[in-house]
Amino acid sequence: MHHTIGEILRTIRYSSYQDDLRGLKHDLMMFDIPDWYYLNLEHSQADHLPPEKEDLLLRFFALDPAILPQLRTAPDLQQAVNDAMLTLLDKHAWQFRRLQLPWPDSAQVAQHFDSPQNPDPDAKFRYADLLRFLRVTILKKPVVTLADYFDLPPLIYWQMETAQKPLTADMVAWLKEVLNTDDLRQYTHADDLMTAVDQAHDGGFVMDL
Repeated sequence: MHHTIGEILRTIRYSSYQDDLRGLKHDLMMFDIPDWYYLNLEHSQADHLPPEKEDLLLRFFALDPAILPQLRTAPDLQQAVNDAMLTLLDKHAWQFRRLQLPWPDSAQVAQHFDSPQNPDPDAKFRYADLLRFLRVTILKKPVVTLADYFDLPPLIYWQMETAQKPLTADMVAWLKEVLNTDDLRQYTHADDLMTAVDQAHDGGFVMDL
């Protein structure tokens, strides 16, 4: 048993959209995929597409491209796609639960640790404080969101935000980038972080992940 790329895409699309072609076309636009191009692929008898195109199409359906070889040789393609969709739903449900998990107040926890970074005795804030300030005050995101952004386990990110572990060089570079400075001392030595941000950005600081 060997399924073409057209059979696979058609089966996945029907599981995801049924006959809602309007919704499909709308979502394809978000990925900059022409709807005529995609619909033509559903009739393709090819076994493979270029890897980057296969990856894009599987990401469009929020499926791991690694599942494609299994779908190609599945004895029952519809059942294999249904199983993949159920796994995806379970994954999304777990991610939602992760976002709801409460974490202790990191500002209170951080008070009990001396940061190994920026040991300047005149500094009022540590890099961990800057990271926590951006997450809580500016981004208003949960711990898990920032952990995922930096590709870190939530506990490791949490330990960095609470000054238990030093920030990575990439995280320090990120702080400089989003705060638009080559010298973080204008923030670590500030009397008030929000005032420092407002002054540096003329009250127009906006960011998102």
